[in-house]
Amino acid sequence: MSYSEALTAVCERYAKSGADCKWIIVGSVASVLQGAEMTPGDLDLYAQNAGDAAVIASVLEPFSLKVKPLLSWEQPGWLSSIEEPLFTQSFASGFTWTKGKWIIEDFDVEVVHISDSAGIPDSEDGEGIWEGGQAIWSYAKLLPFAGYTVPVVPLEIQLESNIRRNRMDRAEAILRVFKDQGYNETLLQKALSDKSRKIIEDSENGWNITL
Repeated sequence: MSYSEALTAVCERYAKSGADCKWIIVGSVASVLQGAEMTPGDLDLYAQNAGDAAVIASVLEPFSLKVKPLLSWEQPGWLSSIEEPLFTQSFASGFTWTKGKWIIEDFDVEVVHISDSAGIPDSEDGEGIWEGGQAIWSYAKLLPFAGYTVPVVPLEIQLESNIRRNRMDRAEAILRVFKDQGYNETLLQKALSDKSRKIIEDSENGWNITL
């Protein structure tokens, strides 16, 4: 099932609810909406704070399980229920997120808020802008989708995140968009870490992008 049916359902529910919170599409769906060729495995919605995540969970309640699953949220296959729409998890590094997960139109949809990034670099001055960080909000890009307007993380920031994760297949897909359609040079300069910039400059893929 394509992501588009799931995103349309989310947009419809959000519009009908009258909710007003801060969220943005991240991950592969955000890339595809901006022209990158890749196949999304899920739809990732990022909330600015835990309260916004709770609002989205409320909006998506019609898709929640009516009965709390026997699986704990630590187990694969856990889904949000009316009783437990979100869970908060902390890792040994200190990284902490609040998360919910639904299956909408046979497609996985997740909402997440990261309250402690455990020191993951996120800045505009050399360390790179992280797709899951707090620097993204002032750069949100609004796109038309199925009669709605949806906020996405720009490809310039997604490029940095994918290089960090060694997802070079996705990085190359984004760079092809830049070659075909252009890019925001100022934002790219801010978004890329010095390390990622060097990886691009030293590549042998002929990306031909002036950084």
